[in-house]
Amino acid sequence: MQKLQNRNGSGVVTVPKSFLDRDGLLDEDGEPDESHLMVERLGERAYVVRVCDGDIPELSECEEIQRIAAERMLDEDVFGRRQGE
Repeated sequence: MQKLQNRNGSGVVTVPKSFLDRDGLLDEDGEPDESHLMVERLGERAYVVRVCDGDIPELSECEEIQRIAAERMLDEDVFGRRQGE
């Protein structure tokens, strides 16, 4: 778990180095490269961070968001109730 830190009045959180390595965001020395990131607020206490390497698609076009939405739909019955309720 990461801790929210204060930097000049803005909240700062680190991305684990293992995640950056997995996504090819470390330089030859194993340090984070100069990538630009976009942070978007999804709702109360929920944010998404994406690397900007060109055009940023709408969140609804993001494969990971589509997967989460599909999983949620599969967990609900035709009336929108969660399975098992």
